Amino acid sequence: NYEEWMLEDGYPPYYLFTDSSKCCQLWYPARSDCPNQGIATNPEEDYAAYYASSYPNNGYYFPDFTVNNCGFGQDYPAWMGSLGYERWYLFRKPESCCRKYFPMVKNCPYEHHTDVEHQQGNGYYWESYADNLGNLDAHPTIYNHTFYPDLHAGTCVNGTDYPDWMASDRDFKRLYLYKNNLEGCCKYWFGEPAVEGCANSVIQGEYIDWNTNSTEDASNMTMVNMTEEYLQMWYPKIYAHKCSNDRNMPSWMLAEGYTEWYLFHTRQRCCAAFGFC
Repeated sequence: NYEEWMLEDGYPPYYLFTDSSKCCQLWYPARSDCPNQGIATNPEEDYAAYYASSYPNNGYYFPDFTVNNCGFGQDYPAWMGSLGYERWYLFRKPESCCRKYFPMVKNCPYEHHTDVEHQQGNGYYWESYADNLGNLDAHPTIYNHTFYPDLHAGTCVNGTDYPDWMASDRDFKRLYLYKNNLEGCCKYWFGEPAVEGCANSVIQGEYIDWNTNSTEDASNMTMVNMTEEYLQMWYPKIYAHKCSNDRNMPSWMLAEGYTEWYLFHTRQRCCAAFGFC
């Protein structure tokens, strides 16, 4: 269960050994307990997050360096869930996290999976309020927001009209798309001091239904007249210092490679990107 990069050119002689004494002599010559006689690492358990899909339903124990303790949940920093860092920062068992990062802390972890489940009311979505309201009473709306960063505007957008590349692979999704976590988006992309300002200036984007119910629907989507779609969007009138959706944008803004930078679903996003309005 060694790292894949240890197999690449030039690494095997220094990292992979058939004789344990040679490994110990090279890497840990001062240790009398080498090699470790424990059970070999099981990737299905220790590296569960690495092999899971983006933002899995189950939370993980992770080191929370802001309180020097291990927490539990899906609210770990995005970078811990990308680029292979899952192997070192996300754990199924609390003792694995505590032993690795905070061995001297007695009350580790400070969050348990049972605590988080109780707080969030995990299970069916109505369980958080079903016991408190009658069948004929008005029930609160359960929102499922998606936030992503707009680096030009210096804040996050609430919507699913993000650029395609933000959802192009697993790592990008973890870095750029935040489910019901505005603070996480603001904090990661614009820093702790900017969280309040970012949250107060969040841009309302659009929610686009990317799902289709049949192969026929999917094929029809590919036939959509994208030019007509673009003509309905907002664009910057550079010299007039304003945003407009009068369908009169320059033709080059409709060309591939320009649309994602100059065309917007809402006036607010256009204004924020170019400093108009």
